[in-house]
Amino acid sequence: METPSPAGAAWVAALKRQLEVEVAVMLRHALSAGRALPASLAQAVEEQRAAQDAEASGQSLALLAQLHADLAQLVAPARPGTLRLLQAGLQKTGLSAMMGPLTNLRRLTAAALICVLCFVGLSMSPDVNDTTLAGSIYRLDGITQLVVMAFLLAAAGMGSTFQALFKAQAYVSEATYDPVYDASYWIRIGLGLVAGLMLAVLVPLEAKNGESIARPVLALLGGFSVQLVHLVLQRLVDAVRFMFDGQRNPPDKSVAAPVPVLATAPVPPAPVPVPGSLRDAPDLPGSQTG
Repeated sequence: METPSPAGAAWVAALKRQLEVEVAVMLRHALSAGRALPASLAQAVEEQRAAQDAEASGQSLALLAQLHADLAQLVAPARPGTLRLLQAGLQKTGLSAMMGPLTNLRRLTAAALICVLCFVGLSMSPDVNDTTLAGSIYRLDGITQLVVMAFLLAAAGMGSTFQALFKAQAYVSEATYDPVYDASYWIRIGLGLVAGLMLAVLVPLEAKNGESIARPVLALLGGFSVQLVHLVLQRLVDAVRFMFDGQRNPPDKSVAAPVPVLATAPVPPAPVPVPGSLRDAPDLPGSQTG
C-alpha cells in the first residue's frame, strides 16, 4: 500500500474535518426540527465514531461520506454548507450578529442603511424640492444638479438593496443560500443604480391621466426592478425600429387582397339510383310494405 504524500494527507484531513462539522450541523438541524432519525443513520453515526480511531483512514472517510450523503437527503432542501455557515454565524456576538448570520448579508444590510441615510440627508437639502424634481434635469446646473442626481441615486439604491436583501433572506430562511453567488447580488445593485437613474432622468414616462410620475418613485422602481427598465427600453427600441422599417419597406399595394370566402348553404346529397332489378325484386318474408 502506497503511503500518501504530506499534501495529500493534509487534503484528506481537511476534507474529513469539513464532513465531520457538516454531519454534526445536519444532525443538530434535523433533531431540532423534529425530524425522525432513521435507525440506520443512528447506527452509521456510531460506526463513524468508532472508525475515527481506526488506522484505515480510507474506511473512515468512506463511512463519513456516506453518512453525510444520507443526512443531506434527510435535511433537504437545506444545504449542508449553508447550515454550516449559519451555525458559524450564530456564534458571533455584537453588532455584526444583529445584521445577519452571513458576511454578505451583513454587507448588503450596511449598503441598504447607507442608501437610506443618504436619501434622508439629501432630502433635507434646499436644492431638493418640487421644482427641481418636477423639471428637466438639464435645466439645472452646478451643485443643485449634483444634489438632485445624488438624491435620485439614493432612491435607486434603496430599491436595489431592498430587492437584493429580500431575495437573500428567502434563501437564508430555507437554508439554501450559496456564497458562490455573492457577487450576483452586488451586480444586481449596480444594475439597479443605473436603471433607476435612467428611468428617472432619461426615459420620458407619463401616467394615464397625463400627469408625470414623480422622479424619486421612478428611481425607486427602476432600482427595484431592472426587468421593468429593460422592458421600457425594449419597447422604445421596437418603436424606433418600426419607424425606420416602415419607411424603408412600405406596404406593397400591388398585391391583391385575399378574396373572402362566403359561406354557402349545404347542398343536399343527390339520391342514389336504384337498379331496376332491385326495384322489381319480390319482398322478403317479414318485410312490411306501405
